[in-house]
Amino acid sequence: MGVYQRDGRFLVYWHENGKRRDKSFGRGEKAQALAEAFDQAVRQAGEASAPVPDPVGFVPEASSEGNAEGDGQDEEADPEPAPIPVKDRGGGITFGELSKMYLNHLRVSGRTEKHIVTLAGLLKSMFFPLISKDRPASSITYLDDIVPFIRCMQGESEQTKQPRAQATVNRYGDYLGAIFNFGVENELIPSNPIKKRKKSREKPRNVQLTVEDAKMIMEHAEPHIKWAMEVCFSLGTRPGVSELLSLRWENVDFVKSTVRIYATKTKTFRTVPLNPTFLERMKAMKEQAKSPCVIEFRGKPVTTIRKSFNNACELAGITYPVRMYDLRHLFATTMLSNGADLAAVSKLMGHSTIKMTADVYYHYLEGEKERAVSTLPSLVAV
Repeated sequence: MGVYQRDGRFLVYWHENGKRRDKSFGRGEKAQALAEAFDQAVRQAGEASAPVPDPVGFVPEASSEGNAEGDGQDEEADPEPAPIPVKDRGGGITFGELSKMYLNHLRVSGRTEKHIVTLAGLLKSMFFPLISKDRPASSITYLDDIVPFIRCMQGESEQTKQPRAQATVNRYGDYLGAIFNFGVENELIPSNPIKKRKKSREKPRNVQLTVEDAKMIMEHAEPHIKWAMEVCFSLGTRPGVSELLSLRWENVDFVKSTVRIYATKTKTFRTVPLNPTFLERMKAMKEQAKSPCVIEFRGKPVTTIRKSFNNACELAGITYPVRMYDLRHLFATTMLSNGADLAAVSKLMGHSTIKMTADVYYHYLEGEKERAVSTLPSLVAV
């Protein structure tokens, strides 16, 4: 509950029978006083478990005689303000309501249900405890709300008991920014309070996995994990259900020796050729398959492999941090180190631009800078 202002009018919002209600008391000093008095009456009714006063014709107890006009408002006040549509309630829509609208927006915009469920879980468990879902979204400010939110996110994770990585902090901030941007674009709130944030640069992850270590991990992995690693490295897929675990045998063209991969992240398809050795492996595994999915366990599709992969790394004696995603990284770096064309690798990775690939992987192009420098002529006679 609280008083807020919109287009010069003073309004009060409160919750009654589980539903949000809003009431305009008009413009001017008298309207402000009346709105504040009604807000106080609602709070007192809540404390006393009494019914909320009727906002229509509400008159504060201290001035029950009213004024000459009998409406407690100045000449500019709206005598009987109509219910305010959500679109015009910029100052009153709560952070919780705005977040719910944004989740529905994601559903009709084609985002995956997994992403939506993840964000909904974060809102409930982490965001709302820090920024109340009952707060009017337009009252949220950078200094008072966003800065403490970011500072809290930079703290220790309840799961890992370690400070959260900067990439994670930035991602949570991006989620919050997307919600507020949605509100601004749809004229639900006047501005985005997180817009003033400057992202901290993320420390590049030091990927240490080598082909030799990958082979060692495979020796200690369960058969389906071993096969998943082989597919991930040979095709450069993103691990998890986004690509690897969603890959189906119908996506494999054994005649053309290619695999068509759909990337849920970019909503695009890419075609990856199979080298002759891996093509034969694919044919052999297809004959043994009991499900439509390339990666299966006991005849059923697999939805997660992280725990089993981590167990294999531990059994192999790998002491540095390793993720399944590192195999995709190894896919790119191995080809580039062996002289593969940067543009071709970019297409195989499914990157939207060659620049993206170059920013991450160019330093793996062995001898390219030296070759470039060698083409320069001398400016002095030798």
